[in-house]
Amino acid sequence: MSDSPSEPRRDAGRPRGAPIARRILECALAELSEHGAEALSVERIARAAEVNKTSVYRRWPTREALVVAAIEHSTEGVTAALIDTGSLEGDLRSLVAQVASLVESPVGLAMLRAGMSDGREDSASLDARERLQQQVGAPIRAMVKRAQARGEWREGVRGELLAFTLVGAVLHRVLLERAPCSARWQGALVELCLLGAVPREPPARAKRAAR
Repeated sequence: MSDSPSEPRRDAGRPRGAPIARRILECALAELSEHGAEALSVERIARAAEVNKTSVYRRWPTREALVVAAIEHSTEGVTAALIDTGSLEGDLRSLVAQVASLVESPVGLAMLRAGMSDGREDSASLDARERLQQQVGAPIRAMVKRAQARGEWREGVRGELLAFTLVGAVLHRVLLERAPCSARWQGALVELCLLGAVPREPPARAKRAAR
């Protein structure tokens, strides 16, 4: 894993410490978003950061440790919060826009690739999945509570099931279809989710309204 002692230092004369660590982590994030955790190359990361591999391994002895550090670095100060738009439809539109923005970003793509790694129980994939759940889970729970308080949420509908439907559709769009989550596409998804979440009009009332 280490470089040859005779290999000249790429980082000679450059700032040391935190600036180099940040540059390595940013290059690791780019590598992760492009190749995933399993195909991640420390050599490519070192070359992109213009340092020797020893500079990487000195700070993070394993690739797994480097992946975890890159994800932690990328999500520092990032929170997924939804404003109360006053309606379930507005909240869902805001949520879909945030999920799409996250998934389509290098940070989100890196976390997705790490989370979907075959090494499902290693700390890197577990850390990535936990961070993704935190990014999406808390806002959805808050959104459901607001909808319930407004009488916009049908009894018996599971909030997490709606979340799986919504997030799964975004992931399918970005990762499999390789298509953008346009405003029109997001609106169609929200309309579909609303059909499954909002209270249904009682049959008797619906018949009276039709007369």
